[in-house]
Amino acid sequence: MSVQEVVVERNVRRRRNRQPLAGTKRAATLFRIWHGVREMIEEAERLGDGELVHFLAVAQTLIEEKTGGAVLADVDTSLPN
Repeated sequence: MSVQEVVVERNVRRRRNRQPLAGTKRAATLFRIWHGVREMIEEAERLGDGELVHFLAVAQTLIEEKTGGAVLADVDTSLPN
């Protein structure tokens, strides 16, 4: 009986070093995320999942803190970009 040698190569995914987003792009990205979280909150409320609503509200608050809060206060938040 012969023994076969199995060679397993590591699947190495290399991450590209990302540059931080510029101020306006960062704000626009956070604004889109904020709107997405707001839509998820509405859907969770429709489904009656209070725990998910609470979790998403905390995430929304963290996003607002990250933007300084004042950024979203000066913007029309009724529609996403």
